[in-house]
Amino acid sequence: MTVFALRLPDELKEEAAAQAAAAGVSLNQFIAVAVASRVGAQAEADRYFRARGNRARPGQARAILARAGVDNAPRDDDRIEPPPTQD
Repeated sequence: MTVFALRLPDELKEEAAAQAAAAGVSLNQFIAVAVASRVGAQAEADRYFRARGNRARPGQARAILARAGVDNAPRDDDRIEPPPTQD
């Protein structure tokens, strides 16, 4: 286990302490769980996008983009209305 000094803005520390108390855990445990959650989410995102990248076929994106809009007018709900003019 590593000891790590952490500097937090006062308001963030107070809010984290309040949430930790409401959850019935120490501030240290609350912060450790929050960091573990973020690290896990980042690892999962990395895994997901690496897998997606490995399935990519070179040139396919260019072919799709080349066809975009050809004989395919935007749907009415895709159109962006111009902002109202100010008099």
